[in-house]
Amino acid sequence: MAERYLLLVDDEPNILKALSRELEDWADERSITIITAPHALKALEILKEKGQETLLVISDLRMPEMKGSDFLQIVKDTYPHILSILLTGFSETNEVIKAVRAGIFSYILKPWDSEYLLAEVDKAYKTIMLKQEHDQLTKKIQEELRWAGEMQKALLRPALPQSTSVEYRVSYRPVSHLYCGGDYYDVITLAPDRYLILIGDVAGHGVRAAFVTGILKAIIYPEYVRVNLTKKITPASFLSWLNDRMNFELRRTTGLLITFFAGILDSKSQNFTYANAGQCHPCILRGNAISELPISGSAIGFASNIMYAEQGVQLQSGDVITLYTDGLIEFTENDKPVKLAPREVFSGIPYSPEYHRQLLTCALELSRAKDFSDDVSILSAQLF
Repeated sequence: MAERYLLLVDDEPNILKALSRELEDWADERSITIITAPHALKALEILKEKGQETLLVISDLRMPEMKGSDFLQIVKDTYPHILSILLTGFSETNEVIKAVRAGIFSYILKPWDSEYLLAEVDKAYKTIMLKQEHDQLTKKIQEELRWAGEMQKALLRPALPQSTSVEYRVSYRPVSHLYCGGDYYDVITLAPDRYLILIGDVAGHGVRAAFVTGILKAIIYPEYVRVNLTKKITPASFLSWLNDRMNFELRRTTGLLITFFAGILDSKSQNFTYANAGQCHPCILRGNAISELPISGSAIGFASNIMYAEQGVQLQSGDVITLYTDGLIEFTENDKPVKLAPREVFSGIPYSPEYHRQLLTCALELSRAKDFSDDVSILSAQLF
């Protein structure tokens, strides 16, 4: 076990000796080494070397060169993990208030009661141990979430088709502190020059939503696309199948909805057929003009046996289809919802290698948010 310290600071040698004697057995039982300093400046020198291993500081209030309240403020600012106890024989209200603002755990009046002293020190120690356990657990959870996020990215990362007639780009940005999320995206080649373009959003954030996207990835290609490659796959029939399949998969799960968009792009004829299950309406960029694909229907998981409307749109060379999840346009700032109009975000941004980054930047600037409140996925296809 690494060395651990309890630092006692007082300008009276007799007080330091008495404190050390009072706390010696308690410290030995917990494998804590008691170190002493005759004034605050010496204590700060000691902390430069042993600050990371120091658990608790007990400091006098009145000392030469620097008051205990000022010293403990420096300790709080420099070593926030250290808990502090103020020891004073004077009722200087202003100084005690300063010490409280410095985040002291408690203060003890001189002459102290031995039982009370030990009780306060032990209470502080238990608080430190609980905080360390909490920090370790939080770190472990963060590591697990980070690992889950990396696995999700590897699982969802599509092998974007290479074609001379269309260029695909994808960007994925989960909620920053969760690492993984509920967005799904893919581009699947059905035949030469014919592609199934998919984007979806599982309600919620984090591991729960990420688990459902894993289910989507596991079933969509092997259970539907591969089985129906010799048949005529349509976006509407695909969404109806997916809705029934996920209703069965999540039959014991309440309140879980999935918005989903499916489109089939024929890059040779430049025709795009699509159906929408409650997902954000994709945009088509043609020169400087922006238009939305209007057709939509019920989200996946809302009810069984839903038939989805389907529509086709004729594209032109140079057109860019952009699919995105609602994290791009919906924010929570100061506990208030902020929703951007898609045209606000997309207008005035020409297609380029920086297109997705510029959309993300524009959305943040328009919302005046520091970061995105939800997962964001952007999937674009430009026809040549």
